[in-house]
Amino acid sequence: MLNRICTLIFLAAASGLAWSSAADWVPEPTAAWPTGAGTGEMELRGDYLPDFGVEVHQAGRPLRQRVRAGFALEASLLWLFMPWGNFEGFSGGELRLSTDLSLHHGDQVLSLSDLRLVPAEQFRVPVLQMFDKSGRHLANITHIHLLADPDRGEVTFRNAEITATATFAELLERPELAEMPIGMLRLDLALEVPPGADVSGRGMDFSGRGLSCDDRPLWPQDGHEVDVVLTNIGSVVGQGFEPSTGKLKIAPSATLRNFGEADVPWFRQFVPADASFYPFEPRDQHPYLVWNLYRIMNGRIEQLAASGAKHAFYTINNSCELNCDGHVPLAYRGHVLWPGCLDVYAAGTNDLGLYQAPRAEVSPSTGHWDSCGSYFDPACTGDQTGNAGDWEHRLLVDPQELNHGDEGAEYFVDAWYVVQFDVDIWNTMGFRQVNPSPGGHGGYTFGPGPFQQGSPISHWVSEDSRDPMSVHRVITVPSLTPDEPYPNNMPQGHLRVLGRAEEVDDGLWRYRYAVMNFDFDRGIESFTIALPAEAELIDVWMGGPPDVLANPWTASRSGNQIEFQGQAGEILPWFTLYNFEVLTDAAPADDGGALLTVPGCREPGSIAVEVPAPASAPLGGRIFQDRLEAC
Repeated sequence: MLNRICTLIFLAAASGLAWSSAADWVPEPTAAWPTGAGTGEMELRGDYLPDFGVEVHQAGRPLRQRVRAGFALEASLLWLFMPWGNFEGFSGGELRLSTDLSLHHGDQVLSLSDLRLVPAEQFRVPVLQMFDKSGRHLANITHIHLLADPDRGEVTFRNAEITATATFAELLERPELAEMPIGMLRLDLALEVPPGADVSGRGMDFSGRGLSCDDRPLWPQDGHEVDVVLTNIGSVVGQGFEPSTGKLKIAPSATLRNFGEADVPWFRQFVPADASFYPFEPRDQHPYLVWNLYRIMNGRIEQLAASGAKHAFYTINNSCELNCDGHVPLAYRGHVLWPGCLDVYAAGTNDLGLYQAPRAEVSPSTGHWDSCGSYFDPACTGDQTGNAGDWEHRLLVDPQELNHGDEGAEYFVDAWYVVQFDVDIWNTMGFRQVNPSPGGHGGYTFGPGPFQQGSPISHWVSEDSRDPMSVHRVITVPSLTPDEPYPNNMPQGHLRVLGRAEEVDDGLWRYRYAVMNFDFDRGIESFTIALPAEAELIDVWMGGPPDVLANPWTASRSGNQIEFQGQAGEILPWFTLYNFEVLTDAAPADDGGALLTVPGCREPGSIAVEVPAPASAPLGGRIFQDRLEAC
């Protein structure tokens, strides 16, 4: 209903017609604000388009990197729908521009001079369509971060993704480029605020819950629950090969929405909110996007690679139940996710080195990150001095790992927004099954399937599996202070343990386990399986993503158990999957189980879990005893 309302509003504003909601609200004619004169920059992906046989030229010179080409806008008008000073969509008009960029494939040349940008909607989100002088629809400009400053008469478009259409791909005779992000666009435009326009920022309550900007923001630390939902992974993009290793870089786009009661802080790193507005530490609090790549093949699920933590820095606040951006000082517009609001990040934005850092710096159970001494600010100067460049803290995978589709391999890319105090982490993550396909020039496309919420590990063993030889256990590690009010009663974290047992030969059994730590800060330091003393241990195997697991954990047999353990201090880190396998002549026990041991002196010291195993879950073990002595 909300999206339908917003669509009708856009049409009403564009046509000058009055329209009433259930609250008898009629958009004022002054809600349409014109913008036109200005400058811009277009950045085409000269770093990875050549992998698809397409060269990017600027003024006739080929580019092999990301370079911004500036341009001026011709006399034209684009209308913004700005009720109360909040951007809610486009209301008609167009922008005209010309660049000195062109794309080349063989004898095919596609010039990007004489372009028109025309308002449209895609998945009910405002976008711009790009047409050339012949009227051909070349691209869509999506994931636009727009900030209007009525006082200065300016509006900026940042981090907008340029996505190729089928027409674009056909003109260059590269069909695999259809729907692929090929660059980014930024605009700086003059903005005219009509006389009498309402710029109060009071917002319109489309929730039916009687919401008002007068009593906001409502922060989670004051007891208002956070529930951010990942609603889509729009694209999965191969973004070039690391020169030193030949590994392929992969990044997704992401769309999310605030379905909770709280207003979610979204303050850019090193740009802290004033304590009078957000009186909590750290005051540059924001979410973090992380993503992984998995493969299911020959009966085993493996995580092939992991991204770093991409620090979120701006929210567009579109299609809201209540948008209070215009109600707060300009410095905080786009830095609070209001009720029902949608936000987007493009695949290109998720590959900006300015925001990529190690996962290990983030506490996933609390969403806490401290800038002092971080990768961005190692000397604790209070300013960002570190930058990840083009390749650090990215998801990088050996292309050879992607070439097993003919052997029945299934591939998945997931993404998760780590949001402070989120009450449901499972709906804040999602995935797509992908089909990695190398093109004629080496670049990979992924042809992602439908978006699904949750974790792709459920494709290996379903959560509702009724097969006793194939189980999926979801573990919530309880809060140390469960009687405290929210958010101080949040769980310590979540893990999942999946187990499968299969008879590979007469009397010979293979036990496979996939253990994933989602947001348990302390991690897991060992994994133990009970094994009868008379059983023959034929083989063991342990694995994990090579960019996380430097060396496999050692397996040692002692008495009636086998324990996998890393070197001192090594743990299974957050949002990471490790594999453990045992081959033996012992059949599954009726009460089979495993034991996960946890470092540190706080509870729990260990976690027992029922999974297919040759014997019941071990109840002690060397690690557990060492902890008791150390504590």
